[in-house]
Amino acid sequence: MAHSDKNISYKSFFVHFMVFMSLRQNLASSAEDDRIIVFKEPVPNKVLTGHVIRSETAPSEGSCRVKCYMEPDCVSINMGPLTGGKIKCELNNATAEKEFVFDLRTKDAHTYLAIENPCSSSPCLNNGTCQAGFTSKGFRCICLPGFPGTNCRAAKSCSDLKKIKPRAESGSYVIDPDGEGGLLSMYDVICDMADKKGIGVTVISHDSENRTRVKGCDAEGCYLRNIHYTGANLSQLASLTRVSLRCEQFIKYECYHSRLLHSDKRGPFGWWVSRDGNKMTYWGGATENGKCACGMKKTCANTKRGCNCDKNDPKWREDSGFLTDKTKLPVKQLRFGDTGDTNEQGYHTLGKLKCYGIA
Repeated sequence: MAHSDKNISYKSFFVHFMVFMSLRQNLASSAEDDRIIVFKEPVPNKVLTGHVIRSETAPSEGSCRVKCYMEPDCVSINMGPLTGGKIKCELNNATAEKEFVFDLRTKDAHTYLAIENPCSSSPCLNNGTCQAGFTSKGFRCICLPGFPGTNCRAAKSCSDLKKIKPRAESGSYVIDPDGEGGLLSMYDVICDMADKKGIGVTVISHDSENRTRVKGCDAEGCYLRNIHYTGANLSQLASLTRVSLRCEQFIKYECYHSRLLHSDKRGPFGWWVSRDGNKMTYWGGATENGKCACGMKKTCANTKRGCNCDKNDPKWREDSGFLTDKTKLPVKQLRFGDTGDTNEQGYHTLGKLKCYGIA
């Protein structure tokens, strides 16, 4: 074919192709589905190997280009010689750029043709699929479940997820509190999208949520319970608390003739340990050392003490409430004592860590 004939052919294809796209855009249900691609100059006697997603026949080069346009994952084509009035049309999901440049091989009587491909920069994270020619950015990302960001990034928290995807429902998601490229790994959490007026609450479970009897021992803090959180370590959870506006964890001690925070000696019988290993001598619902919620309100069973359990009498009592200092949460360990005699008993319950809001 003469050079002038080729120009006429390409111009004719361009006109028909733009008419085709215009008709499709008018029929499309959403602008998100519209695709605009720009083909580069053909490369004769070359094909891209190892990236063919579909192989068909077409009556002409123009028809092969249309097939690529119709396939969202197509970013280049290999065209073979005419056979019986048709050409071989291979659709590729890659272009001969960057790591794939050496996949472009010589093959006589074939032509390689690529589009301008913003996906070659790998903008879609976390194994998301990049499709060129969509949206004002020139590409869109088809993300795996749990990665709602525009570029398939993981949300930093469930509240962040709710902001990115307002219609997100409660369920299991992946979060990455320290962001893409951070030192800490992503991890799975439960997002409660109904609690706290639908702000998006990140819920972290652990192995000590059940009501558990304190095995009898008398000395201060002689009973020890380490808390192991599901799917994340303390460094990862600390990162979650930093990106969250508020965090809370319910804690309860039930007692029968067993003291909690008051002791006639140097320290309390019971306490909780913060994530950084500090001994915390206040209880849920309080912010002052030596006090439980009733001590803050001056409503304890013994008004001279800071907790109901510190009355230390043969009657079942309870001290409970929420710990809310997010710089100390989550609880790393529980310690109790004063349960060594047969008439002394205690039970502890520790709730899930819950964080919400965006700091």
